Amino acid sequence: MSPEELQQKIYDLVEKNMGKKKMKAGDITKAMEAEGASRAEIKAAIRELVDGAKLVYSYFGGSFIEVPHKEGSANP
Repeated sequence: MSPEELQQKIYDLVEKNMGKKKMKAGDITKAMEAEGASRAEIKAAIRELVDGAKLVYSYFGGSFIEVPHKEGSANP
């Protein structure tokens, strides 16, 4: 799996679970290891997504990875 494909799968996983479950790095790692990716590849992909502002770390009683919230998203 290419780094771009892995990044897209991680993004899709986090986006799909948004509002249902806050994703921890460990949750993402387990899901992507099941798809055949190594821990190093997953860590690098998460780093790229966070550095590119596609995902963000948040802290609320634990560290989570989320899709960034859009300002004023409740407004039409």
